[in-house]
Amino acid sequence: MSVELLVNVTPFETRVARIENGQAEEIYIERERGLKGNIYKGRVQRVLPGIQAAFVDIGMDKAGFLYAGDIATAKQPALELSEEIDHGDDNEVGDDSSASNQPRRNAPPIANLIRDGQELMVQVSREPIASKGPRLTSQVGLAGRYLVYLPHLQHTGIARRLEDPVERERLLAIAHAIAPEKGGLIIRTVAEGKQEADIQQDLDYLLRLWGDIEKRTKSAGLGTLIHKELNLYLRVMRDYVDAEVEKIHIDSKEAYESMKKFARRFMPEVSKRLYYYPGERPIFDVYGVEEAIESALKRRVPLKSGGHIVIDQTEALIAIDVNSGSFVGSRNMEETGFKTNLEAVHEIVHQLRLRNLGGIIVVDFIDMQEDENKQRLMEVLDEALKRDKTKTHIVQLSELGLVEMTRKRTRDSLGRMLMKECGRCGGIGQAKSPTTICYQLFREVVAEARAYPCEKLMVIAHPSIIDLLLSEENQGVLQLEEFLKKEISLKSDEDFASDHYEVVLQ
Repeated sequence: MSVELLVNVTPFETRVARIENGQAEEIYIERERGLKGNIYKGRVQRVLPGIQAAFVDIGMDKAGFLYAGDIATAKQPALELSEEIDHGDDNEVGDDSSASNQPRRNAPPIANLIRDGQELMVQVSREPIASKGPRLTSQVGLAGRYLVYLPHLQHTGIARRLEDPVERERLLAIAHAIAPEKGGLIIRTVAEGKQEADIQQDLDYLLRLWGDIEKRTKSAGLGTLIHKELNLYLRVMRDYVDAEVEKIHIDSKEAYESMKKFARRFMPEVSKRLYYYPGERPIFDVYGVEEAIESALKRRVPLKSGGHIVIDQTEALIAIDVNSGSFVGSRNMEETGFKTNLEAVHEIVHQLRLRNLGGIIVVDFIDMQEDENKQRLMEVLDEALKRDKTKTHIVQLSELGLVEMTRKRTRDSLGRMLMKECGRCGGIGQAKSPTTICYQLFREVVAEARAYPCEKLMVIAHPSIIDLLLSEENQGVLQLEEFLKKEISLKSDEDFASDHYEVVLQ
């Protein structure tokens, strides 16, 4: 598989696209520096025992949210602590013990761990999403190239994506050999094949960084940012550049030099894969990324066969509907549905990655009767999801034929980042029909005429509404005049929105 990264840097926005076999698969956008990975000196605003959580003031408009299971304590065994140390591709870390995945509900009562007004160091583990503030953890993790250093946790683990048992054993032996006196280590996926000297160098850097953070913490005031995470293109270099990535194209000379410097210090093998793009044509246009972004903002996604899928993002879940559309190239409905579903699977996985859709996802595939086809569909879906580095889990194929799955939320979706709620429809995607507006207008005319004395009335509305009142609804206007015994005049105004009108008493 051919993989390239495109880095587009402007004064107001940084964008990174992952291109696989010529197609944009993932888009990362940073307009304001993200919060994830930042470390703050915070103060507990309010402890909520009922939900085992607390609000923590970190000097922002919205308080951060801290769960009991994300609070580091000396009394808790390491394996009972949360594994939610979100850094790049290692959003699942741990060892080979099943005990390492203790549910968060087993954490001690939060009132025994922290109190209102208490000061503590916290790190942002998840960006603010929609109306929610950032999610916090006191289990601080500093990510390097090959390691995550855990200063408050005596624990050695390895990323689950590293599956080779021999390599896992070798890397864990290195981790135990170089483990510092204080703190724990997580071996990252990109450490595969690396020698002890490389990993030791990474650890030395992280230990120096932690020493600086501790010094700044002592003199910092409440709500102070103590450590700032790397910017987007350096994070992408650190977290997502592996052996698959063949080239990295950067359209900013300044960013190119910064990435070169970062690569020479931390990942020299990547330095030769960096290329400065000086072309006049925007780099995202050259690779078709702008077109891919535009298509990712639409509900309807066409399939090559003539079918299509429809994607709706709601507060509760992501709903995806598969339709055969104009595809009739099979012998019967069962075969048509099966072939369309198989084609839709790959497009759905592509769209999940491109749009960065997370949470509960429900897919309504075309109905199939044969169990063999249903089983094959689920196998293809499971295989296609292996390309997605974000954690996904297929729950089941329900009795109604719906495929239920989850995908880990890591940041706002592309749509929520680039779009805003429609001011006219209030986000529902629909508006009142002209006929509905006319009847609503009629009711208001009656209410106004009865409430206030007047000789006649004037209705001012958008030309489309006035045209309807003069044509199809003209009989209704005449009946209203006879009912009220008052003259009703009509006036169009192009400055009015199509759903806005005024009733003027004269």
